[in-house]
Amino acid sequence: MPGRETGTPDVRGGRGRRRDLRGRPFPGAALEDAGGQAEILRELRAWAEQEAEDAVEWYLNDKRLKRRGSRAISALTILLAVAGTLIPLASVISGGPPQGWGYVLLALAAGCKAFDHFFGLSSGWMRDITAAQTLRAELNDFRMAWAADQLRAPGPASGTLDPAALERRLALLTSLVEAVRRQVESETAEWLTEFRATAQQLQDHAGPPPSGAGA
Repeated sequence: MPGRETGTPDVRGGRGRRRDLRGRPFPGAALEDAGGQAEILRELRAWAEQEAEDAVEWYLNDKRLKRRGSRAISALTILLAVAGTLIPLASVISGGPPQGWGYVLLALAAGCKAFDHFFGLSSGWMRDITAAQTLRAELNDFRMAWAADQLRAPGPASGTLDPAALERRLALLTSLVEAVRRQVESETAEWLTEFRATAQQLQDHAGPPPSGAGA
């Protein structure tokens, strides 16, 4: 996933178009123009929720791409493996000479599996599903906690909250923002670990043969 950055994703380019992971601008100007604590909290809540929604949408879009690729590679692997097995058997049954195409097709099937492994289609698909579900759960928990706090301590008409209620809602906002950041950083760390392991395997396979080989 080239160009990956820590932070939450920006998917405003449209469905199906992947962007680097980057956060939304903090609504500093909107906060300065806000008319009270309640309005500031609304601005902060909208920003924090959109950060989480963007992250979920980015992972769902990425999941769709990897799912299609993984399924296509798996189907091709099965077809090549079956064909590579049936061609020699059909040749033997018909009394014809052995067919070397069976080995070629089996080798191609193995190559498809290696492609999926080295490019992380299936593993990336699973990571995207996990990340999206975790972020969606965090967002739903935040919304439920916020609604429950509003029911217990609704804000006055003046727009000024009780200090304890203000602290609770700021803590909820901070918790959501940190949960999104932790999840994105965790998934990115897993991707980097897999990428480095794959690069090392490619380097090992592409390296020169051991000294004395073939002697």
